[in-house]
Amino acid sequence: MAENTKPTGKSEKLNGLFVVGVVMSSMAKAFNRKDGSGKVICIRHELALQPGLAVFEEYPDLKDGKVKLDGDNVVEFPKLPEFQQVTLKVIRWEERDKRLVIKEAQMVA
Repeated sequence: MAENTKPTGKSEKLNGLFVVGVVMSSMAKAFNRKDGSGKVICIRHELALQPGLAVFEEYPDLKDGKVKLDGDNVVEFPKLPEFQQVTLKVIRWEERDKRLVIKEAQMVA
């Protein structure tokens, strides 16, 4: 079996779709699952691009304790710092109403 001699680290070129934008707003919404098995939280971050706007959607787990609910209202949730530049490595995305919607991503910077 051959050994993998590729260097891993910062010197390696980055591949994939990367989005660099400025965080404009963050909001969260709670809703019930269709099968009645509980609640789901959707956190939407709006990112200003050059040109245009993208939406980054996160669906955190309620068991983590990062999201706090008061009935059906989301009281506390993890926000990205507003008016700060972020870089995301996009894993899953779609286009909705001619707008980029990022379904899954990793924060790079």
